[in-house]
Amino acid sequence: MNTGQTILTIIAIVFLGTNVVSVNRTFLQHGAILQQTEIGLFGSSIATSLIEEAQGKAFDKNSLEGYLQTTSECSPVDSLGPEPGEKRTDWNDFDDYNKLNDTVKIKDVDTFYRWATVTYVDSTNPNVATNYRTFCKSMTVHVRGRSSQDTVSMTYLFSYWSFR
Repeated sequence: MNTGQTILTIIAIVFLGTNVVSVNRTFLQHGAILQQTEIGLFGSSIATSLIEEAQGKAFDKNSLEGYLQTTSECSPVDSLGPEPGEKRTDWNDFDDYNKLNDTVKIKDVDTFYRWATVTYVDSTNPNVATNYRTFCKSMTVHVRGRSSQDTVSMTYLFSYWSFR
């Protein structure tokens, strides 16, 4: 092999090595994006499952036994959340989820931190919490994976209606 062929061979090996490194870097970036997407999907599922669990509860502890006639019969704003000593398995109304803060571990995926707030909102402006009782409550659930770059946030409005 002469000098020209040797130089061409060296150049070909350098190009091949550069391409291999570039392809490997692309695969690693693709893997990280897939992992973040998977964590986001699991986060959405965790938030949705908590909202669906809360939807199955009564609007207010005072609506368990009968109909609420006025907003003054609803739980006071500063007492939203579980009653003292009430365990999560005993939660029976929507606002028991206020100040929930827990951890959900999914094997081979991630550890997720979940927290929720429940507030009264005005039905004409449901994005703003009120400091008075209404027949409309808002639950916001946040979920963040330990290795995630983003937080998933979902809000659900629960209104009290009675038909006579």
